[in-house]
Amino acid sequence: MKFKLKGIMKLSKEVPGIGDDLEKFFTEAESDILRRGVPEGQEHEAAHIKSWRLEGDTLHIEMESGRRVRAHDGLLRLKKPLGQLLGPKYRVGVRGISVTDYTMEMEAPGVSGIPGLAELPFVEEATIKDGTILVRFKPLEESDLRKHVVDRVVKHARNLVESSEDLTVQVTRATPGEIIARSKKREFLFDGDPTEEAMRLGWVKKFPGRGQWFYGPKITALHRALEDFLIERIVKPLGFVECLFPKLIPLDIMNKMRYLEGLPEGMYYCSAPSRDPETFEEFKNELIINREVPMDLLKRGIKDPGYVIAPAQCEPFYQFLSHEVVSAEDLPIKFFDRSGWTYRWEAGGAKGLDRVHEFQRIELVWLAEPGETEDIRDRTVELSHDAADELELEWYTEVGDDPFYLEGRKVEERGIEFPDVPKYEMRLSLPGREKGVAVVSANVHGTHFIEGFSIRETRNQNIWTGCTGIGLSRWIYGFLAQKGFETGNWPDFIGERVEGVENPRIITWPRQE
Repeated sequence: MKFKLKGIMKLSKEVPGIGDDLEKFFTEAESDILRRGVPEGQEHEAAHIKSWRLEGDTLHIEMESGRRVRAHDGLLRLKKPLGQLLGPKYRVGVRGISVTDYTMEMEAPGVSGIPGLAELPFVEEATIKDGTILVRFKPLEESDLRKHVVDRVVKHARNLVESSEDLTVQVTRATPGEIIARSKKREFLFDGDPTEEAMRLGWVKKFPGRGQWFYGPKITALHRALEDFLIERIVKPLGFVECLFPKLIPLDIMNKMRYLEGLPEGMYYCSAPSRDPETFEEFKNELIINREVPMDLLKRGIKDPGYVIAPAQCEPFYQFLSHEVVSAEDLPIKFFDRSGWTYRWEAGGAKGLDRVHEFQRIELVWLAEPGETEDIRDRTVELSHDAADELELEWYTEVGDDPFYLEGRKVEERGIEFPDVPKYEMRLSLPGREKGVAVVSANVHGTHFIEGFSIRETRNQNIWTGCTGIGLSRWIYGFLAQKGFETGNWPDFIGERVEGVENPRIITWPRQE
């Protein structure tokens, strides 16, 4: 790894006759300031001053380095000692430093592409040639150097070299997609499209928002029946306590979860309105006259996004525990939430009732010691199997290939502990389709959120978090896909909750073709 830098040190004023002192300073810095922390025999990896010149009040410096004391770190190291030299003797200080030209070269054998590297902030150009990555940075101010932006770019580039697999594949000690459990075969009692049939019968109606539906009385009754059943069979036996989780999540929390890095394109972002009555008065006037929403005025009247609508549902649990200290004797802590919608932007992937932007789940979250964390997760899966059997549904469970907290990530650089299997996913089989619909996502996060939210055990014992999402909307879809819409074909304890529930009489709906 090589760094080449052209930088500027701006003095507070022009001072003639300091050349000899500068020469002595830079010569001594080569063997002292720029060598600190460099192991013996690796001096070539430290920063070296290749040249310098003083023009008026501006000191121009060229530096090169290896990976030990990188050139930009070397430049920062020089500022304070130089000020201490020039201040008492010449009444001059070092006002600031900047970098006008900076390149990094790194060997990358076998790497043919560097996706996204050139698009990173502060990067002017990124290329790869003959097994070497070359990154040229944009001009950098002192504040940029002190925020370690160069080091983060370098780390990203190194990750591209060190890992061609995503983090899920690296940490999972089983084969993602491997089926670990399966029910017996069941007779499917319906061979149509559940979405089309639900629309035909008036159980649902398409809502104008993409990936949204109006769920009518019949399907809502089925929803409540399945919800109560799953809570009785899975949630209560494991001792989870109900809470009400916020659904408007500040961006800072999503950042601590690392969700913004993994799947920023998969969330709905929310903005609060600004306190600008004049803009909204103009907005209302335009709307009254033109009868169209004046989007330019609306954009002017709202603040930058500060929230997302909950995409994972478990986010508030980690914030609830953030910076708290717990005792292992008081664990586990087990909460569940079923208080509202979860939102994900599926873009072109939204279709029917099985893949929507707005859906309902029962979310189980817990904090425990590592072994117990995995045991709780495994029990949620086992009880889900039992519940599906009682519902006479065909199912299978596989090793997950996309744990939400590792989504899209290549490398976890914080020294996080991971479980051998981060995620199990249970699916209900769908007639005529190879892949079933996912109804349970059971995750163990290791110390991912423990570190991200600074959760501590009083004696520094290891503690982990876990979550299991029970997708009610997906359970309904899978249930109808296998059982159909005749309540007589359903288990009695579900059918009796729906029989007698009817839609209101509306002449024009549902439309019969």
